[in-house]
Parts: sequence; structure tokens; C-alpha cells
Amino acid sequence: MDPTPQLERIYLINVRSFTDRLAHAGAELARFGLSAEPVHEWDATDLTAEIESRFFNPGELSPGQKSCALKHVTALQRIVARGERHALVLEDDVVLADGFAEGLAAALAESSRHPQPQVIFIGCGGNFYTPRSLRKPGQRLYPASRGRFADSYVIGHDAAHLRLDWIAQHRISLPIDNQFEVIDRETGITMLWLEAPVVEQGSKLGLFTTTLEAAKPDWLQRVLFKLEKFRRKYVYQLWR
Repeated sequence: MDPTPQLERIYLINVRSFTDRLAHAGAELARFGLSAEPVHEWDATDLTAEIESRFFNPGELSPGQKSCALKHVTALQRIVARGERHALVLEDDVVLADGFAEGLAAALAESSRHPQPQVIFIGCGGNFYTPRSLRKPGQRLYPASRGRFADSYVIGHDAAHLRLDWIAQHRISLPIDNQFEVIDRETGITMLWLEAPVVEQGSKLGLFTTTLEAAKPDWLQRVLFKLEKFRRKYVYQLWR
């Protein structure tokens, strides 16, 4: 096995009309000499009754949530079809830390130390962090019992195949972040968190208005996110 696996491709989840987000994500990646392959299939306007009945259980998911889910499914399908061992899936509102390239390289380098199939969450989605008491000098990847959000994750064809097989059998009932967590637990996919994470969500920072949740003013979204980040990243760590 290659002890230092390389990233084979970056997939960018994007709605065709969201050209500002596409440009934003492209500029973020260009800072590190990188580019992404957009996933433009399955905008909300592309959904049909046949597609919805094939992939979704009856419920309360909005067209936007279903669109987002199918775009992630499309990315997984491409990864499986191409046999990619390490692909990065990003949503289009990502904000990359200055240490993005270093963190991504560290995640790939350490990935062979952990069981396959696996998914590596490189962002701080949900403001979840590995307890300080469990962290070790020089170690960046840590097993977790839950997923972070689907804004930024590294996955290979084996884990992607398991996710797709599960969806084919059970269909989607939850927002895709939560659904992936259920799938990964039930199929035995190893969930790994990168510490410190190197991606944040621009929607949470107030840079973009989210289309998947009840809208809050951008300034309020930004304040609430930063308060939650401070609480979970620093306050919780005082006794963990």
C-alpha cells in the first residue's frame, strides 16, 4: 500500500445558478494551486417524481435538501465508477484555512493507520472537536463515533460503494449529513476527524445565505456560529 496516498480528484457540490459560490470555491482552491470538478446534476428543478420515489422515502425533506443529497450521491457514483481511492468532496460555500494543504496532506498520510473503508472529515461541521485529553502530539486523525457535516470529506470507492448500496436498499429519509452518519455507522465505515480542521462553512460565517435551513440574518448566523465554536472548541475542552 502506498504509505503517502495522493488525492485523486476534488468534487464540488454546486447549483448551476449559484455562479457566485462556484467562483468563491474556485478562488479558495486556487490559493493552493487546486481545482475541482463541479457536480451540477440534480438541481431542485431537475427532480422528478420517479427520481424522488427511487431515492427518497416519504417525509419532509425540501427540494433543496433532496437536490443536495443527490449531488452527493452523484459524486459518490463518480468515485466508484473511476475506482478512486482518495477523493475530496466539497460543498461550494467552503472557506479554506491557511493550513488547508498541510492538513489535507497530513490526513492522507495518516489514513493508512486506520481501518478501511473510511471517511475523513476535514472540516469543523457542527463545531465538533476531538477532546483535548485524547489528542496526541504529531497526530492529526482521530476515530469518531459520529460524522461531521458533509461540507468537506475525503472518501474512497470502497466507502462510497457501501453508502450507495445502503441508499439503494433503504432510500434517503434525512438531510444528507445526518443520513451519511446513519449509513456509516450501520455499514462499519470508519469515521475520522482531522484535528485541527481546515475547512469552515461560509454559510455559517454569514458569507452566503443557506438554502437548506430556515434563513437567519447573515450577521446573526455569523454571531451564533462563532459563539458555538468558542463554546465547543475552547470551553468544553476545559474538562474533556
